Amino acid sequence: MKLHKSILIAGVGLFLGAGMISQKVHAASDDGAINERWGKPTFVAGAGLNQQQLNETMNKLNINQENVKMEQATGADLVKYLGYGSGDDSVMLSSVVVNREDQGKGINVEILTPENITQITADQYKNPLVTAGITDATVKVASVVKVTGESALTGVYKAFESNGETVDPQRAQLAQTELDTTSDVAQSVVDNANEQQQNQDLSDSEKEQADEAYKAQLNQALVDIKKDLAELKEKQGELATKEDVETIVNDALEKNNLSQYVTKDDINKLIALAQQYQTTDGVLDKESIAQLDKISSDFKGTVNKLSDQLGKFGDSLKGTLEDNQGFFANLWQQIKDFFSGLTN
Repeated sequence: MKLHKSILIAGVGLFLGAGMISQKVHAASDDGAINERWGKPTFVAGAGLNQQQLNETMNKLNINQENVKMEQATGADLVKYLGYGSGDDSVMLSSVVVNREDQGKGINVEILTPENITQITADQYKNPLVTAGITDATVKVASVVKVTGESALTGVYKAFESNGETVDPQRAQLAQTELDTTSDVAQSVVDNANEQQQNQDLSDSEKEQADEAYKAQLNQALVDIKKDLAELKEKQGELATKEDVETIVNDALEKNNLSQYVTKDDINKLIALAQQYQTTDGVLDKESIAQLDKISSDFKGTVNKLSDQLGKFGDSLKGTLEDNQGFFANLWQQIKDFFSGLTN
């Protein structure tokens, strides 16, 4: 990474003067009250469901036609928002209920049929939704047949646009790339951890908890990557170089105790993803960063909860989550080393 003396000196003032992004947290009730910004929650059903499956899905989501706004996610919607697909309605099987929340509430996702959403966890939806520009929403996902879960994002976008809010197709397509990439990397992390027999003394249920913790650590690594990219751009007034991006990605993986479980191919995928964050308008803006701060607390809470449940093994999962501050801690250390060298 190229760090010239002038940047280092200027960096001191920037570090001393930098403030933290503040957020106003608004109280929100979960009593089923109608949000007046949208009205009723929006139910977006997969177009591939037959009537029996549709009824069963609504039952799983605890809704009826009177208490929701009804929409449908079609194969054409998949092509529109994600930029690929055949347009076939029959593949659209997962469904969502989306409710707009007060500003500052952040994004909350709940999968009501985890036995049928085979690949994507609730936490794994959150980063892509922020990337797509979705803010302050509660999303409930359900499917009465086994699906991987990717098309649920299409339902969320359809819900927002049906209520008069614009979804940027470039951001939506990047969000899908993010979901696909991180799903692949998460599986690689879990497989490598299992191959290294890091969890050999755990029961099957404890291994599932460990796997979930690894995925949460990767979700947090994505937050760290985005925030470091945004901070570097603000401080230096320009995009990160390829070398900067590589350093940021590796620092985020180390900070979240994943370095030993990722392959070179995994790292390259995350670097390519990070470079797209920089070149897609809105992904690293202040509103997105504020949303990332909200979901970050969810990811850290997941890791801490599961780590506590797993005892001694859980201590190794936490790694340097709290101690290592990643890219800018290393930059600050280099600044201190630079001035130390001037006095020697």
